Amino acid sequence: MPCRLLRTIVQPLLPIVHKIYTIALGVKSLGGRSGLICVELRRHKGRAIKLSDGCEVKPGDPVIKLHLNNAWFDEQLQAGSIQRPSGFPRGLTRYFKDGFRLLATQIADGKYGGVIAVYGWTVFHGPARRLGFQVIELPSNLRTKLAQFYITGLMQVYRIRWLRRYKTSRKALKVKGIWLSRAELLRIYH
Repeated sequence: MPCRLLRTIVQPLLPIVHKIYTIALGVKSLGGRSGLICVELRRHKGRAIKLSDGCEVKPGDPVIKLHLNNAWFDEQLQAGSIQRPSGFPRGLTRYFKDGFRLLATQIADGKYGGVIAVYGWTVFHGPARRLGFQVIELPSNLRTKLAQFYITGLMQVYRIRWLRRYKTSRKALKVKGIWLSRAELLRIYH
């Protein structure tokens, strides 16, 4: 009961929290308002990550954190450009690929300096794996639990229907890290 009450109070505030969060951290949309992907240039915090292609991301290394542009997503749903399907929409993959191509071009042109990898936290790690990302389990700590609450809460606020598919299945919705080295991003998308 207390958890449900907390959700009822906090969930409507998530878009405001998200807006403040994106401004404070300097999150920018790729391709302006028309892009599905947003990026945040930062230094890697936490343990070293060894990627399958041999790239090692150490604490302090420059990385790009990927974010979903919720405004783009909401506009596309309202315009009817994409549907609210019950499964992860195949058409959405094209928009992600377009965004990653743009990001790869910008990285190749030197816009982000010495960035060595891109990463994100998502509940859609299956589709991310198909896009070339390496999926990494996150530690079971307060930060991960807050991220899971935040991400699934935003999905409910923006009425992303395929969340229901996961909520009704026996598999719990779980936030995981997705990583792609600079070299792999350029190889796949540039």
